[in-house]
Amino acid sequence: MDAREYLYKFAGGAVTMEKDPTRGVAIITLDHPEKRNAISGRMMVELHDHIRTLEMWDEGKACILQGNGGNFSSGGDLNFARDSGTPEGASVMNTWMNDTLSRLSALKMFSVCYADGPTLGGGTEIALACDFILVNENVRFGLVHGKLGIVTAWGGGTRLTQRIGRHKALDLLLSARILSAKECVDIGIAQEIIPSMNINNWLDIRLQHHYTVTRAFKEITTLPSNIAQSEERRIFLPFWGGELNKAALNKRVKHVTATANDDQK
Repeated sequence: MDAREYLYKFAGGAVTMEKDPTRGVAIITLDHPEKRNAISGRMMVELHDHIRTLEMWDEGKACILQGNGGNFSSGGDLNFARDSGTPEGASVMNTWMNDTLSRLSALKMFSVCYADGPTLGGGTEIALACDFILVNENVRFGLVHGKLGIVTAWGGGTRLTQRIGRHKALDLLLSARILSAKECVDIGIAQEIIPSMNINNWLDIRLQHHYTVTRAFKEITTLPSNIAQSEERRIFLPFWGGELNKAALNKRVKHVTATANDDQK
C-alpha cells in the first residue's frame, strides 16, 4: 500500500505554510476550522511535506505551528478514524505520523506550538513534538485517547514522559484530564501563557542570533548524554575566532550587566 496515496484520499481541511526569509521563520497552519482543525489523512500528508521542505531550508531559525479559527486541533478527524479503522490503516497512519513528528522534533531550527482553544488527542501529540509550547489563556489541553479506547499513536506518550516525568505523564494519560493554560505551565507542558497569537515579542528575543548560532544551540540541546560534551566541543570550535565572533568582538559587544568600562568576551 502506498501510504501517501492511501492517506491523501481522506480529504478535509488543509495544512498551509508561509515562510519569512528575512526573519528565518516559517508558520505552519492547521486549517480545518469547521471541525476545530481535526486532522484528516490529507492534512497528514501536507504536514509531512511542509516539514520535509523545512529540512532543506538551511537558513531557517524557527517553525511556528498554529491552528486557524481560535483552535489548535481537536485531534484526529472522526470520519478518518472510522473509515481507516483497520489494522492496515492503523499501521499506515501510525508509521506516517511517527515519521512526520520525529522529523518535526529533529528540525535544525527550533519549533514552537501555539496552543489555542481545544488541543486534544492527536493535537496534543503534534504540540508535544515541538521544542516549545506556548498556550493561550483559553486553551483546553488534554490527552484524551483513553476515552476513545485507544492509546497515544504518534509518540505523544513518550514525549509527554520526557517533558514532565513518568508519574505526571501516567496520571494525565489515565485520568484523561483536560488542563487549563495555568495547569499546562505549572505541570511543565508549556513554557508561557500568551494572551493572543501575537507571539512576536517572545519570538524576537529568540531570533536575535545568526542562523548558524541558533541552529547550533538547537543541536547542542538535543545531543545524547553519552556524547554530549564531545559533540558540543566539536560544534563550538568553528565559532571561536570565526567571522561572527570577530565581528562581535570588534563591536565590543557587552553583557547586559556590563559597565561602560568593562571588556567582555
